[in-house]
Amino acid sequence: MWGVILSLLALTPVGLAYPSGAPAQACLDMTPQHGPSEQSSTPPYELVVSNTTYAGGDEIQVTLSRTGNSATFRGFFIQARTVGSTDAQGRFTSLDSGTTKTVNCGSEANSENGVTHTGRTDKSSVTVTWTAPANRVGHIQFRATVVETEQVFWVSGVRSDYVQDPTAGPLPTPATSGGQDIGVSSSGCGSTKGCYQSPTACAPPACDYFSSWQTSGNNVLFEVSGRSPGYVAVGISEDETMGSDDIYECVYNSDSGRTTVFSSWSTGRSRPERDTTQGGISAIDGSYVDGVVSCKFTRSINDAAAGRKKRQAKVNNGKFYNLNNDFFLLMSKGSTAGDALTYHTANRVLSSSKVDFQSTTQVTGAGSPDIVKAHGSLMMIAWICTASVGVLMARFFKHIWPDSQLCKEKVWFAIHRAMMISTVLLTIIAFILIMTYNNWLWAFHAGAHAIVGIIVVILALINPLMALARPHPDQPKRFIFNWAHWAVGTAARILGVVAIFLGMDLAALDLPPAATFIMVGWVIWHALTEVILEVHNCSTSSKSGRAEEMEMDNAAAADTKSKPLRGGSYTGGHGLRKGILGLYVVGMLGFLIALLVYVGLN
Repeated sequence: MWGVILSLLALTPVGLAYPSGAPAQACLDMTPQHGPSEQSSTPPYELVVSNTTYAGGDEIQVTLSRTGNSATFRGFFIQARTVGSTDAQGRFTSLDSGTTKTVNCGSEANSENGVTHTGRTDKSSVTVTWTAPANRVGHIQFRATVVETEQVFWVSGVRSDYVQDPTAGPLPTPATSGGQDIGVSSSGCGSTKGCYQSPTACAPPACDYFSSWQTSGNNVLFEVSGRSPGYVAVGISEDETMGSDDIYECVYNSDSGRTTVFSSWSTGRSRPERDTTQGGISAIDGSYVDGVVSCKFTRSINDAAAGRKKRQAKVNNGKFYNLNNDFFLLMSKGSTAGDALTYHTANRVLSSSKVDFQSTTQVTGAGSPDIVKAHGSLMMIAWICTASVGVLMARFFKHIWPDSQLCKEKVWFAIHRAMMISTVLLTIIAFILIMTYNNWLWAFHAGAHAIVGIIVVILALINPLMALARPHPDQPKRFIFNWAHWAVGTAARILGVVAIFLGMDLAALDLPPAATFIMVGWVIWHALTEVILEVHNCSTSSKSGRAEEMEMDNAAAADTKSKPLRGGSYTGGHGLRKGILGLYVVGMLGFLIALLVYVGLN
């Protein structure tokens, strides 16, 4: 007998589990409390409002109804929210006491800023009256969760047109693709919700990375946003490295135009594995607007809070972390192929300490990883210092110190060779460091800095190999080497400086604007030095009858060899050139040290 009764109870539709309406703990995420079975399809319902503008105290009729011949519904929950916020506004009045009742959302008693069902009857439409707050609160949008059965419901997916506040700013920019902007905002950071922002104190959509969290009962509402061509992911980690993390991917699919959230986990440095049940998350919303990916979703605080259906792969692998504990927050972004992630860029970021996801703390970044700092520092030393000095020696100092040798070579050549070998070695080491940091994964969609950087590495390797195979100065085809050596070296120098500029603004390094001005200062300093030396070179040629040759043709090279210009035969301002070189080195080191200090402190 009891077995029959229990069987019948088990078959009773749980769409009736809350026949008296949505509880107050559903106010934040508007998610039904009878199990995670949210639909991802377009809801067959609509919210229609009687006015498209409002003033303080205005009344607006709001009607929730099915579209076409769609099914009826049994449960619903409606709120009016400020666009870009989760705050419920105004109050609902003129209700049908037999089918509707108000819900108090927020700390204010008797706020009546939500409305829900009271009975089990099937409904094709519901009309209620909403009264605006006395003081305008910005543009408003009505949102509804609609329940057909336990297994069929749409969370906050039915939305009205905007109800505009004439005194507020413009409406959110319509999405260029990926749906209407869902309004991820930094409003409330530090007061009503916790936030991570990169750069510090940025506000979406201007953030490279943004994440916020707000606790309501047994759930946490997450917001994730960032500039990306495909996805932005947030990871909950026990340590400061990627691997063994609880991950939530905000993914824009350019093929379908849909933006959604995937629950996944990682083991080691392998590609994250997705949980096909989407266990523990609900109320998913997303948009892709003008290159910014944004998502909102609700995540259960722990496995127990997620209910019986949460016994799934993510829990079984121990990667559904209990947010009653503190964890590091990691974020990364990159491109997608459909819904699949491709390799993320090296621009991942990390919180400076473990995060209490039930607090409203504004979390700061941990700064650049040491391996990224080392990469940037070595590249700066290579292309600001050693490459520049090596080039100046070869271009303007061939005939200085004519009677001296260094390491059994002409002084200019010994210094040039040492500087250029150092440049190549520093570049190779820096490349190995960043590739190690990026798990030896590379893709040209990783950004302009990565593309330019790898070209610089290739050119830096080509030039010394060419030098090893260079013909003797007397050889008729020597000029080919001269021009090729100059062209490859010049391209590497220019692109090396470009790569440094591009890298300074990446989130992984995120140097302040002052560092960019210092870099610009060095470029001007170096260019001015070359101009002065070139002018001096031309002026000495008119006095001595000889300018400093670049040895681009065979005649110049052979003449330099046969007439070494010893002693006083070439007195073209040696002392002045040495002084210019010394002044340049002092200034260059000043710029370089200032940049390295910024890198170290970041």
